[in-house]
Amino acid sequence: MKKIPYGIIDYKTLILEDYKYVDKTMYLEKLENVGKTLFYLRPGRFGKSLFTSMIGYYYDINSKDLFDSLFKDTYVYENPTKDKNSYYVLKFDFSGISENKDEEALTESFKNCVVAGIDVFLAKYKFTYDYNKKMPADDMLKMFLNYISSLNLENKIYIIIDEYDNFTNAILEGDAIKFKEVVTKIVKSFYANIKIYVKDGVVGRFFATGICPITLDSMTTGFNIATDISCDVRFNSMIGLTHKEVKELLEQVVEEKDRDSIYDLMIKNYDGYLFNKDATERVFNATLVMYLLNYYEAFKRVPDELMDKNIVSNYGKIGNLLKLKDNEYYKDILNELLKTSEIDGQLVINFNLLIDLNENDLISLLYYFGYLTIKEYDLVANKIIFKIPNEVMKETYNNYFIEILNKMEITIDDKRTKAIFNETILSSKITELSEYVSDLLKSTDNRIFMKFDEKYIALIYYTLLRHPLMAIYLEYPCKNGYIDIYLQSQNKEIMKKNIMIELKYIKKQDYSDKLLEEKRLEAKEQLLNYSKDERLGDVCRYLVVFVGNDLKILEEV
Repeated sequence: MKKIPYGIIDYKTLILEDYKYVDKTMYLEKLENVGKTLFYLRPGRFGKSLFTSMIGYYYDINSKDLFDSLFKDTYVYENPTKDKNSYYVLKFDFSGISENKDEEALTESFKNCVVAGIDVFLAKYKFTYDYNKKMPADDMLKMFLNYISSLNLENKIYIIIDEYDNFTNAILEGDAIKFKEVVTKIVKSFYANIKIYVKDGVVGRFFATGICPITLDSMTTGFNIATDISCDVRFNSMIGLTHKEVKELLEQVVEEKDRDSIYDLMIKNYDGYLFNKDATERVFNATLVMYLLNYYEAFKRVPDELMDKNIVSNYGKIGNLLKLKDNEYYKDILNELLKTSEIDGQLVINFNLLIDLNENDLISLLYYFGYLTIKEYDLVANKIIFKIPNEVMKETYNNYFIEILNKMEITIDDKRTKAIFNETILSSKITELSEYVSDLLKSTDNRIFMKFDEKYIALIYYTLLRHPLMAIYLEYPCKNGYIDIYLQSQNKEIMKKNIMIELKYIKKQDYSDKLLEEKRLEAKEQLLNYSKDERLGDVCRYLVVFVGNDLKILEEV
């Protein structure tokens, strides 16, 4: 049986060493038809590197004799394009750019990636070319392409760039003026030189991947011949996995008895991405799907942690984006997302960091980095409704919230959390838990979260409850609404019942006995309605009402 290609980003290795390949070669003819110089943006760890590797082997003149072995059983094998194996491929991989924010270190790291790309090219095609590896990257590339031009080769160069903007992340926290200076010095003239040799006909095609459009905008004056196809509906699922593709993988890897449950788990945690408002098919994060399948193949069960630890860091930079340029919008955005997991706005294509960012800029950056995706288009309001794609991304927001709590110097008492786990897991009670939440609220400067309501409290519950014996969900969807907190047992022998919690919050200045009773009855009715969903199983129901930071009602329904 073919192996799961988890962590494999070289297409040749994947095919020749008998790994599974989800065929994406049907997009090659579409790419050829749409343009010669293309940019394609997708969130990190989505499968871009493997795709660029496949492109490289397909177009490489040196891989002509390998075509049958590399592309047998793919779409393009039966439907080859006119440009098959007709280019000298020059590839630059900027994924290893230093994250040092020092301008000199970034410049040197960028230059080293350029040197690596040129050296591989020279060795692969057996060209003899001596050059000064200490000169600036843009001059180095210009002289190299001039040398290639002087050879009057019959075939042209295909330039492929993976993670063109990777160094951007290293300076996102810096000031905008410095960012502009660094991008101008390091990047703009580099791409301007590519433009010259595209026009001269030395470079026949150009394809670059990345995440963030900030750098793209910063360099467009030097490279204004490129087409950004990131939001083109025809390429919505070019990278990532469709539902059909995931189901086919499950049939090949997962035992029949586990397929439905694992498919549902993947939909909740890895699916949901849409990159054009008119697209009809959402896609999964391919790397995370392969991570889970690779683990299942080895142990015949899903991993305890659904987020791959190797890519957590890519999803841990939400704070850098939210607080970019010390804007005043991030608290409102975060508050809205914590309340509903949705927010509306306009998708920004061009960014200018020399002027103040607005709310749409921040929402759009969260979208490009994969923290948000498109839910639907509101035709009347002429706005896109964005949503958090899945549970894994929700946890990223929650982890950011936890980081805020840590910065507020809230110390979690291990003895109390042990008592909480004993009570919650073994007895399905939440008294210790709720009382401790109240104590933590009283120790918190609530002025920081003046606009937060029960969602703020729910996240503190979430912080305290993470344990391998139970899955924790905020805003858990059931047939009659969304449960504020749902604790699902992962071991029925130890934790015998699931738990649902409905939270209500009253500001101190709004408190009255009448309002308190109204909130209690509202929560009770919601819990009873949620319980009509038979999928919830054997469940304990609790309503909790806070007034300010005081726990006023804790009642089992």
